[in-house]
Amino acid sequence: MSDKQLEEEVREYISTTRFAILSYVREDRVPVPRSMCSFVPDGLDIYFSTPKVTAKVKEIGINKRVSFFFEHDNQALDSWKSVLLIGEAEQVEQEPELSKAVGLLSGRNPRFKERVAKGELPNTAIFKIRTREVEYLDYSKGPGFVQKFKL
Repeated sequence: MSDKQLEEEVREYISTTRFAILSYVREDRVPVPRSMCSFVPDGLDIYFSTPKVTAKVKEIGINKRVSFFFEHDNQALDSWKSVLLIGEAEQVEQEPELSKAVGLLSGRNPRFKERVAKGELPNTAIFKIRTREVEYLDYSKGPGFVQKFKL
């Protein structure tokens, strides 16, 4: 499989994942996983939103290194797949990227679009994860088969 085919397969898998796990490290160095549904891929980068009052906004401001884990429900073990993206998260606050992120998130998540329509965007933090590493697990290619690549 070429790098381009692999990247396309990873992007397709991410785009068809309903929930994902954002992991970050708290200031006291404890790893914290959080379920996320308000996310959208932009190539292999990810935009996600969260209320500004959440602990993750503060903690990611201190340590920007995060991971995002994607896995579909009810997979058969012999064809199990998952994707792990590792990178740095930055809060998106400037145009034109803010409008781009809002448009992409609104297109994927009707609840996010509804919150924007209600004027709740000022209470929302939007982040972009700039992916630096990808791990793609695909048991259909053999038990524990993982393809890793850095961007």
